[in-house]
Amino acid sequence: MSDLTEKTPRNISPYYSFFQTLFETIDTASLFWQPLLRAIGSSQLEVAGLQARQAQAMVHWTHELMRFGSPIDVAGANARLWQTMLGNCVDAAPRVAAAASCATQSVPIALPLPASRPRDALILLDRERRVRPADEKPLERKVA
Repeated sequence: MSDLTEKTPRNISPYYSFFQTLFETIDTASLFWQPLLRAIGSSQLEVAGLQARQAQAMVHWTHELMRFGSPIDVAGANARLWQTMLGNCVDAAPRVAAAASCATQSVPIALPLPASRPRDALILLDRERRVRPADEKPLERKVA
């Protein structure tokens, strides 16, 4: 089987080296914007968690207001709502700041790309003649 395959040269197309360089450059450049995207995503998740806790506090406040009580109970519910909401903001602020700080982390050192293996090519043999005379040269290989 190994005699039926041959290795094609790495540079098949005149544009191969251009695109290879282009993709390697994009891969290297991505090392610089990945920490920024990670920071944006993490801070957005922290803010979404804060919004969920704020919504939970609002639902609890609405539930307290629906119970009939004195105006003192309504004022107490309002005070507890704002205390809970401000407490949630105070708790979330350091986490959002920590998530945003990963944008300033140092960029990891780019490791060289692994050596790419040469691609195999499919070899098509000329099958028009099944039996060849002894004096005829061997069949030529044709690369698809």
